[in-house]
Amino acid sequence: MPPLCIAHRGASAQAPENTLRAFECACALGADGIELDAQTTRDGVPVVFHDAGLRRLTGRPGRLADCLWSELRGLRVRGEPIPSLQEGLDFARGRMLVQVEIKKGARVAPILGAVRSTRTARNVILASFEHAILREAAALAPSIPRMLIADPKLPIVRPSAAGLRWARAALSLEVAGISLNYRCIDSELLVGAIRGLGLKLWCWTVNDCRAIRRLSNWGLDGLIGDDPRKFRSVFN
Repeated sequence: MPPLCIAHRGASAQAPENTLRAFECACALGADGIELDAQTTRDGVPVVFHDAGLRRLTGRPGRLADCLWSELRGLRVRGEPIPSLQEGLDFARGRMLVQVEIKKGARVAPILGAVRSTRTARNVILASFEHAILREAAALAPSIPRMLIADPKLPIVRPSAAGLRWARAALSLEVAGISLNYRCIDSELLVGAIRGLGLKLWCWTVNDCRAIRRLSNWGLDGLIGDDPRKFRSVFN
């Protein structure tokens, strides 16, 4: 069985990242799920946006966490509005799996509130680089699966050792899986060792067809990439 095809920030090769249009494109292209980034505004509204700062994506100076939701509503990412997390989850409900990456500094409780209000807990995997965020999510919503995201420093001298070290960290956090930078997955043995620990193994961000094919053959559970068309061209 091929790994899950997870569209990175939606189908971000086809549409502006983390927008409803990117999620719609991912669904139309047959992705199994989407990965999106969740942050919270100054008034506690969870929104879908990657950067801490607004300039790269909207051209406006300032930090997202300092803005009210009413202020963000008027901004555009390459012509597309910034969605609330509720809007993103509403779109995905019943259609796709959603990995919700909770960014550093975000408030966990409102993000969980959006999951509950949209009744998408069965569709969602909560993920983060931040151990404290994963522990808080476990305390507030133990039934929603969690995943540790890890990015060992590149270049990696001993990728397998780094991967196993992060896998042990994931076990200590009692999460369901780990999502690694694909460059540190250097062998089928490493994949087997991590999965042998009882962890699901995803990787990111895979945009090369040869890498997609290799990682698929090694038995990963999910591959995150910008262009779902590449995944389908390999698997078909």
